[in-house]
Amino acid sequence: METLSKLVCVVMGQNCDKFIKMCIQSIHNADAIIYLDGGSKDKTLEIIKEFGNVLILENKWDKTDKVMNGKQRNFYLNYLKNNFQGWWALVLDADEIVENLDKVKEFINQSQNEDFGALCVKMRHFIGSLGWEDASRETHYVPNRLFRIDKAIDYPLHSHPILNTEGIVTTTECTTIFHLGHLPIEYMIYIVNRSKQHKEDSIIHDRQFLDWWQNAHLFGKYPTKEINPREVPKLIYEGLGIDFDEIYSSQEQIEFKHHLMVKSWNDYFKPKSVLDLGCGRGCYLYYWNWFVEEAIGLEINKWAIKNAFVPNIKEGDIAHGFILPFTPELTTCIDVLEHLNDKDLNLALSNLAQLEGKFIFSIPFIGDPNLQADKTHKQFKTKEEWIKLIESHGIKIKETPKDWLFHEQIIIGEK
Repeated sequence: METLSKLVCVVMGQNCDKFIKMCIQSIHNADAIIYLDGGSKDKTLEIIKEFGNVLILENKWDKTDKVMNGKQRNFYLNYLKNNFQGWWALVLDADEIVENLDKVKEFINQSQNEDFGALCVKMRHFIGSLGWEDASRETHYVPNRLFRIDKAIDYPLHSHPILNTEGIVTTTECTTIFHLGHLPIEYMIYIVNRSKQHKEDSIIHDRQFLDWWQNAHLFGKYPTKEINPREVPKLIYEGLGIDFDEIYSSQEQIEFKHHLMVKSWNDYFKPKSVLDLGCGRGCYLYYWNWFVEEAIGLEINKWAIKNAFVPNIKEGDIAHGFILPFTPELTTCIDVLEHLNDKDLNLALSNLAQLEGKFIFSIPFIGDPNLQADKTHKQFKTKEEWIKLIESHGIKIKETPKDWLFHEQIIIGEK
């Protein structure tokens, strides 16, 4: 039996109690977690000790030493070499979180026969708010953050060190590291101090670039691009005490496309009654009310129901059973199934199979960019795989009309 690679996550920080809880939560399922503290005086260590499974190393950060960053990184690297030979390491700063550590573990287990030394991991930098990110380049990669410990050599002694390593160095998008350091918390002070430090000793950026970098941040001229709120990991919302359901559902607005789609579906099926599963705030239901005698929506998001566009929505969970006031002739399930885990997906389809009539499923399939854009998606299947799964629950699939809007992502059936 093939031995699975092990992953240790190392976090380096000091006085980082505003970010450290989110950081550790994002790597909680690592095989081992190490936090290297530079001498925190705030609640950082108190927060970390609450987790119970984090090994704390301490090496006081000397602010007067211009190459302290390199020394600190070599400190944890030496510890890794002495105690974790044969493992992989993922290194984070305390103001960073990993979007999906399971994807990292999956990647390293698939790479056991590759001569990788280190991987440059995709990173997204928040700029000013959760709504904007760094767009100074198309894609950012943070150098050599994921590496094989037995291939690591050392960190150079300067203020912005990148790990020296043997083996192949390349990029990976097995996950994304989200950088929180540019959020408003002590934002302006951070920018000024960072710029001053690099002007004194950076070997990567010249003074002209650093002058631009500082002033662009201070005066709101730094190149950015908007982030879809649905792309932000739920963990960040929870860490900041923000209602994720409200952020997610508030993006829904009634659009003309909803009218066009409902009219096409109504003309094709001519139903007298409709059940709209996972209806959100009722964008489609709004128009179904124009065409059919009876229509009802089922939704699990309480904020969406409270702020719905229509009154005929009931709270319910399609995976765990629901009671209907009538038997629908047409059941729609629009952009819902891809949000369910494997267990709930099969339960939901089993519940649907108890209904008789016509069905419309709208699902982003592999190849559709919308599939990866929404971070709440849990199912990644081809259209053929979805058809096979739906048919396995006794629903007969029919050809989708080519003149329907977004017909390429719609599956229709009957039972």
